[in-house]
Amino acid sequence: MRRARWLGLAVLLVGAGCMYRMDRRLYAPNAARTVDRAAPFLKAHMRDGALYVLSRWDVDENTRSLRGSGVQYNAARGVVHEGELSTTIDSVVLFETNVTRTSPSVAALAVVAGVTAGVAVYCATNPKACFGSCPTFYLTDGSRESLQAEGFSASIAPSLEARDLDVLYRARPRGREVRIDMVNEAYETHVVRYANLIIAPRARDHRVLPDAQNRYWSVSAPIAPKVCRAPEGDCSAALAAFDGHERLSAADSTSLSAREYVDLEFDASVASPALVLASRQSLLPTYVLYQAFAWMGSSAAEWMASLERGTDETVRQLQGPAAALGGIDVLVENGEGGWDSVATIRETGPLAADVKMIPLPHRDVAARSSGSVLQAQQPVATPPLRVRLRMAKGAWRVDAAMLVSRVQQVQTQRLTPRVVSRNGRPDIDARNRLHDTLQALVTFPGDRYTLQYTLPANASEFELFLETKGYYLEWMRDEWIAEQNPLRAAELFLDPATALRRLAPAYKREEAALEQAFWRSKYAGFR
Repeated sequence: MRRARWLGLAVLLVGAGCMYRMDRRLYAPNAARTVDRAAPFLKAHMRDGALYVLSRWDVDENTRSLRGSGVQYNAARGVVHEGELSTTIDSVVLFETNVTRTSPSVAALAVVAGVTAGVAVYCATNPKACFGSCPTFYLTDGSRESLQAEGFSASIAPSLEARDLDVLYRARPRGREVRIDMVNEAYETHVVRYANLIIAPRARDHRVLPDAQNRYWSVSAPIAPKVCRAPEGDCSAALAAFDGHERLSAADSTSLSAREYVDLEFDASVASPALVLASRQSLLPTYVLYQAFAWMGSSAAEWMASLERGTDETVRQLQGPAAALGGIDVLVENGEGGWDSVATIRETGPLAADVKMIPLPHRDVAARSSGSVLQAQQPVATPPLRVRLRMAKGAWRVDAAMLVSRVQQVQTQRLTPRVVSRNGRPDIDARNRLHDTLQALVTFPGDRYTLQYTLPANASEFELFLETKGYYLEWMRDEWIAEQNPLRAAELFLDPATALRRLAPAYKREEAALEQAFWRSKYAGFR
């Protein structure tokens, strides 16, 4: 049986064990009162990378302190002290317990291990294509349950915990009840702070979309571009509607950060124009992330610990590869022969396309015209509104690029899950954790929670958005450890441009097979 090793400060282990024989539980610091007292050991993972392993302990929530007997390790896992120990709860990232016993969760894992040998084969054949995700969210599009959102995709460590907002653009709930399945479909640990449904009243023939400042706008029906030019030629059909027909190019063979351009033209008569962009990442950024883990190898825990306790400069360096790949830059022709940047889309994740609205500057052409009064009275032909998308080749799947007019701001309501069920049975503890921002719901591979919300009476008149917060932790694959190369890892973070040039040939050799291997190595039992 292949062992799954943990990656991430919050789940560092002193000794490796087979995950199928252990009931491993993680607890947020403020949920210390719920720690399993039957556990023979308590592990306290500290914000500075240290680890306390206690065989006898006591948590005092009044004084917010932890006392016990055991061993204190530093970030490099050297022994600092043995015997009586004490620390503050505020210094703890997560508590962990490991109990050897049969449980429904462990039993489920054992069954899955027996029926998904093919998954392991795909992962072993191409470790950089192993399925990975943050929490995935399924709900009906009117005809079937479909993947419509992935939460906080960039939050791969506790220090990167973030709020995420997804537009449920294709959601079509039946009646007032909205059911959302939240699933852990990869070898990961998910720490979910909340999963709220935000609703906004929608006028007839209009949609509601948020801007970067979390203001919600009623917008007109989207207009497809009149012209769409990409390196491969006309891309109008692919970007005309949010319909699953995506535009994706091949990566550059000399540098994974090489850029390409997509030029769009729209009717400029639209008032208060805004670009609506539906997109998701390709597997290129995921490949680079997994390659980074592989080069870190057995020292991955130390790298992640440095992220937790590091300075802003350390964080910047660790995020260097993502910055080098970049997002989707949105530029607008300025009328003077150049292009002005108005926004950059950085939504992380290869699973579900997200919808972003980018307000565009309104150009008053008539006001800039000059000449005689007679000339001013002549009709002025309004040039088209030209928008340019700039992105790394092969790094983004763009489903739609449409123009809307912002009509007015609208007020929203926030709904928390009324009922939370796990494997078909109501789970009050899970519901309470998602209602209390000081706690968190921790999920493991195979966990599936159904979140139920109740809409107001006029349910069909609302736009739906999913608001989530949390972080997730990848589990290391044994195949990655074999590629440990500290020099290549250091180059990737210190000189990402050079590293992405070196990595391009290896990626190109595997590019054509990545998509199939990725989805076939998905944790079994889900769509």
